[in-house]
Amino acid sequence: MTRRIACPSCGETEDLAGSPSPEGIVIRCGCCDTSWLRDAVPETCATCGGTELETRPRALTQYSRGTQLSIVGMTEIMLCRVCDAEMLEWSKTGRAVPPTYRPAAIDPEAAKERAEGEEDDRRLTP
Repeated sequence: MTRRIACPSCGETEDLAGSPSPEGIVIRCGCCDTSWLRDAVPETCATCGGTELETRPRALTQYSRGTQLSIVGMTEIMLCRVCDAEMLEWSKTGRAVPPTYRPAAIDPEAAKERAEGEEDDRRLTP
């Protein structure tokens, strides 16, 4: 999964450059000239702000014959141990996260819709 990197000073996400150093990858912002160590800032949940995230496999699907859905590959997705607890436990049973699941760790609106009962994007299958 691609990590979203933003400048801690100005919030810039586009004009960033990375270079290797003995401590790790140093990112420099082209807008405000701030530099920081990439891995010094932990990823956080977009819903609760927690740092207890786990990477889980997610199925990449494609319709191969009309309505026949086939898994064509796997990718990784971040799940929050608090906000995505049900899906995290489900995926630990050896199943991939369904392609329709919108994790709260990335999308706070998905968590809000699940809490209000507006959307059921889990579609858990045996």
